[in-house]
Amino acid sequence: AFAESGIAEPPPMEEAAVFVTDLDPISGDVDVAAIPEAMGVYAVYDEDEKLQYIGLSRQIRKSVDGHVNAMGPGDAGRMISKVKCLEMPDGSKEALKGTWERWIKDHMDAGGEIPPGNLPEGSPGADGRWRSRAAGSLKPPLKLAGAAGIYTNAEALQAVQGAVEKHPILLFMKGTPAMPQCGFSARTVGILREIGIAFDSVDVMDPESNPGVRDAVKEFSKWPTIPQLFVKGQLLGGADIVAEMHGKGELQEALRQAASGEGGDAADAGAADGEYERGTVALVDDPRRPTATALSRALSDRFDLYGLRIVDDSAAHEGDAGALEMGLTSESHFTLEIVAPDFKGLTPVQRQQKVFASLEDIMPRIHALSLVTKTPAEVAA
Repeated sequence: AFAESGIAEPPPMEEAAVFVTDLDPISGDVDVAAIPEAMGVYAVYDEDEKLQYIGLSRQIRKSVDGHVNAMGPGDAGRMISKVKCLEMPDGSKEALKGTWERWIKDHMDAGGEIPPGNLPEGSPGADGRWRSRAAGSLKPPLKLAGAAGIYTNAEALQAVQGAVEKHPILLFMKGTPAMPQCGFSARTVGILREIGIAFDSVDVMDPESNPGVRDAVKEFSKWPTIPQLFVKGQLLGGADIVAEMHGKGELQEALRQAASGEGGDAADAGAADGEYERGTVALVDDPRRPTATALSRALSDRFDLYGLRIVDDSAAHEGDAGALEMGLTSESHFTLEIVAPDFKGLTPVQRQQKVFASLEDIMPRIHALSLVTKTPAEVAA
């Protein structure tokens, strides 16, 4: 077909030059200076040599830099490890498109799947960040204080409520989407950007633009940690729930409905009744681990435990600024895996609120708590 139309046969990917990106180990910035600025077709591989995206561009380096910004500092180094570039400075639009199509076809003919960045929006496995305008498409963080300012807790609560009611998808986070200031916020932003639906954000660490908002949003939602994602005026959850819903494919639909104004009920109908075997309930009773011991006692008193695992992640966060600010030098970060029939029929948010309520007296000793909640039926399934 190309010969008949007078267009040369599109060159295969094997003719493309390979460029390895340079990652700054301290800042996490990805240096794309070695990538050519010319027009052409390019293919991006992650650190595991998996093809993530095939694109065509008038300026390859500018496009790859846009992908870096879209991925954010947490994922860019991992997702953009190597780039194959075929410079076509004099290529026509038809030649560029033909080369792009051949690279996709050759990759699939060799047993590969359509790269995540090239899948249609909304398809399972699609990664919308590759076709995002990245930093340019990120909305600037909201400044809840406005011109009038926030001087009291009541004003901060009112500002939080107004923002939640006004913005259909709103993330209260530490830092900004372009520069998160904690791992949980970065993880949540990464998931939202991967889905590719626009969202608003509030930096609770900004004392000038959002004074008192960090505590006010916790009081408003009755949720003790940050980040917090609100969808259509309702708390969807923190980093754990966002990740869980994303893994199940539920988050994208919830965000799509919110962005389009559609309805939808996110309630969990709950697992079916039945008898299930109890698993391992690993309670901690150790005077050298007072916080883990207190967690064990509170949870065993409040829940009919079919399974419990308490993981102290503090060593991996040694020197964490937030923990030091709270005066915590040990037992500051935990992961809890809880199996109990008490969670039946509850939404993910209601489940975690139930856990947090039982740990109300212990939470001031903990900087970060990651929760996994399941019913016995869910474990059995």
